[in-house]
Amino acid sequence: MTNEESGPSPFLKGKSPEIFGHYDPKFQGVADIFDQNLTDRGLNGDVGASCALVIDGEPVVDLWGGYADVEHDRTWQEDTLCCCWSVSKTAGTLLTLRMIDQGLLDLDTAVAEYWPAFATSGKDGVLVRHLLNHTAGLSFVDADLAPGQVNDWDVMIEAIEQTSLNWGTGSRLGYLNMTQGYLLAGLCSKVNGGRRLAQFWQDEVAVPLDIDWHFSVPDDITPRLATVYQSDPAQFGKMIDANPDSIFAKSMKGRDPDETYNTKTWRKAENGAGTGHTNARAMAKLYGAFANDGSLNGITILSAETLELASTETVRETCAVNTLELRFSHGFELNCPPVTPMGQGDRCFGYAGAGGSYAFADPDIKLGFGFSHNVMHTGVGPGPCGLPLVEAALEQAYA
Repeated sequence: MTNEESGPSPFLKGKSPEIFGHYDPKFQGVADIFDQNLTDRGLNGDVGASCALVIDGEPVVDLWGGYADVEHDRTWQEDTLCCCWSVSKTAGTLLTLRMIDQGLLDLDTAVAEYWPAFATSGKDGVLVRHLLNHTAGLSFVDADLAPGQVNDWDVMIEAIEQTSLNWGTGSRLGYLNMTQGYLLAGLCSKVNGGRRLAQFWQDEVAVPLDIDWHFSVPDDITPRLATVYQSDPAQFGKMIDANPDSIFAKSMKGRDPDETYNTKTWRKAENGAGTGHTNARAMAKLYGAFANDGSLNGITILSAETLELASTETVRETCAVNTLELRFSHGFELNCPPVTPMGQGDRCFGYAGAGGSYAFADPDIKLGFGFSHNVMHTGVGPGPCGLPLVEAALEQAYA
């Protein structure tokens, strides 16, 4: 058996990862797998990671370990943060749902009513609900974006305003791969006094709820960021080059093919589809509140009515972008194995991030799960490290 299948990750360069934190003995299986991910999965293993589980508002697993940066001998600390890729989509969704709760947005109102420039090129029929459940028909923009421009707020907002529909709104599920964050945060900016994603997220969610989750990462937070390692740095380029006319390839317009996810440009971006930086504790804390009664620290995050929107299916079909079967509520991916296994019931919801970052709520047992790590694995869903953690967490929580 080679290092591709066993032993610590070759990215660790012979260093021995240590694990810290605490867990309820009932979740020994989760701790065992977390250890195995760092010590015995080879190329499919982790370099540094955190995993957390909250049930009925109480943390029952809070683990971290390994290395945030191997080259600089920087171990993964309790407050280490890492890019969470599409788990970032939690932000735009939550902000939009909160604006609905506050009466500033309405599901069945045209986006253009709030954002007049959005109506250009036949988009006047797009409703707020279409942005939330990924049926807007706006998975890519018409503009030819230069490398890196997908992370430029001003460029992307203008591109969205000027673009035409990819297909008829509401007719087809098409994951808003790199546009979701701009669509929802752009919409919110029209009713929140003009605040862009990073500021609005801090004002509305991160600060009042004490959630360590950032966009356009501040300079004083940067030293806490983990370095990202990629099992195949060319994976997205190969997928795009194999079929450049595919919807997936078009959805990646403006991506920098040389992006390492460690650049200042990436970390400073306000791309709500992928450039959020957080850790498992913050994910589990937030999703645990979703799974409970929608409140945290005495603050109502979402009303009971809006939580129902978050956990109720609106569409289930093969996605036009990634050709996988997906289920969506108003704003979240729903439990849909094998791509998004999130619990035992139909009401479980969350987001999967590229490379294996993962967060979800299971309202049936009031569970919130978070997994953050700095090796970007190939494939979809929670990946070779996240999947066994999810399976163990659910098996033991339901026991």
